[in-house]
Amino acid sequence: MPSDKKTDLHHILKGVLWGVLAGETVTVLLLLLFALVMTLAGLPLAAADWLSAIAFCFGAFASGFFASMIVKQKGLLIGLICGVILTVIMFLIGTVFSKIDTSLFLLLKAAGSILFGIIGGILGVNRKQRRIKY
Repeated sequence: MPSDKKTDLHHILKGVLWGVLAGETVTVLLLLLFALVMTLAGLPLAAADWLSAIAFCFGAFASGFFASMIVKQKGLLIGLICGVILTVIMFLIGTVFSKIDTSLFLLLKAAGSILFGIIGGILGVNRKQRRIKY
């Protein structure tokens, strides 16, 4: 039976990795779209914080959703793991590329990421599989 646990852990890690990659892809694409919208609409710079938080939350949702679709169990845990990993990545990138301070907005983005990752994980597990009729 130890091989089953190793396979199960490998399957979970594979799902989380693909989920995080999908979440980061969604986040980057939304950030590019929001940057284009800000440029064309002439939105103030203060809107960038809120738009980046929205993109980050949607990326965390996609991360939890896709990871739990792959794993097909433990949606809350998988979504939590994806949300925490995305938050850690955000914090590390923020500290490397800019002077980041611990503010209420950073904590709000982290909480949103974890919450949306959990919601995505739960919805990804409970998603109905469509049967293909021939």
